[in-house]
Amino acid sequence: MWIAIIFDVVVIIACRFAYDVTQQSAQITAEGGMLNKYRDLIESIKDRDTRSKILQETSDSVTIGVPNENGAIFFMLIQTFGNITVIWKTHSSTLGKCKIKWEFPEDGNQKQMVDRITYDLEKYQQNLMSLNGSSVAL
Repeated sequence: MWIAIIFDVVVIIACRFAYDVTQQSAQITAEGGMLNKYRDLIESIKDRDTRSKILQETSDSVTIGVPNENGAIFFMLIQTFGNITVIWKTHSSTLGKCKIKWEFPEDGNQKQMVDRITYDLEKYQQNLMSLNGSSVAL
């Protein structure tokens, strides 16, 4: 008896989550997709390096990549319920594997998002330089 009740609750929760994800995807599509909704943020990220390009787009995420001779740098923008999550990852021979994550309100000012990301990445680079005594290009 209890197993059936627990199973029903799990199924209801899973169905509700799937419905919410579908609704979120439909809303993003109605707003012109991720590339349109976060145009300023995406363009600012792409402007950091002329080699950057959009590697993947789904209904709720965009991955921007910057390949280089020592590895790669990625920015992932993921629409979550009410927020936009930005993840910066790098895999390189100089830096190794690094990751920084930001969360912003989905309707927040994209210029302020860019300013925060830029500040944090510059601070991260300064910390690396002070540890290593050298410059690291992002």
